[in-house]
Amino acid sequence: MPEGQTAHQLSQRELKRQRIIRAAIDVFAEKGYFGARMTDVAHAAEVADGTLYLYFDGKEDLLLSLFDHVLTRFVEQLKAEIADIDDPLDKLRVMVRLHLEKLGRDRALAHVLQIETRHSRRFMSLFTRGKLAEYLSLLRGIIEEGQEMGRFRRDISAGLATNVVFGAVDELVMSWLLADQPGDLTRHLRPLLHILAEGLATNGEPREVES
Repeated sequence: MPEGQTAHQLSQRELKRQRIIRAAIDVFAEKGYFGARMTDVAHAAEVADGTLYLYFDGKEDLLLSLFDHVLTRFVEQLKAEIADIDDPLDKLRVMVRLHLEKLGRDRALAHVLQIETRHSRRFMSLFTRGKLAEYLSLLRGIIEEGQEMGRFRRDISAGLATNVVFGAVDELVMSWLLADQPGDLTRHLRPLLHILAEGLATNGEPREVES
């Protein structure tokens, strides 16, 4: 901890950082990444323009920091919820459920994560570093665990299965965002889990999964 800086001051700093991130989500969703200005974010967060640069190097850094912030909280929640679960299929169910629930409750966040972050030139690097890489590693670990236990088929590589599962969830959210009448995103949870279970299960005998 820096000299003279108390835990209370650190918590206030983190609260302000989170307020800026929330403002950025709303502004990027409304105006688009390219159309938004740092001034817009500062105004929405009710802070001075210069304050943003105490936390972020610029607009792209804010966007990618936002992405990692959201993924950090998601990964923490996921780890906590699957800690006492033994069945890999149940772990996969929790992971997909949390993904759909989180984005289904916050359309602005879903828009930023699915669309605006991909305008960044550095977006692809997120697949090999940071919290997105950790998210994908967790998913792959669940699949590898299922293969080792004989719950998931071994004739499909864990890497390919990881890409298929992530791609299916990602495309589902994207379709929901682009729909004229999107409805409840989580209504797709049960059928998606059945499709994934049938594709991953051994001997073509998928287990019934709960939504």
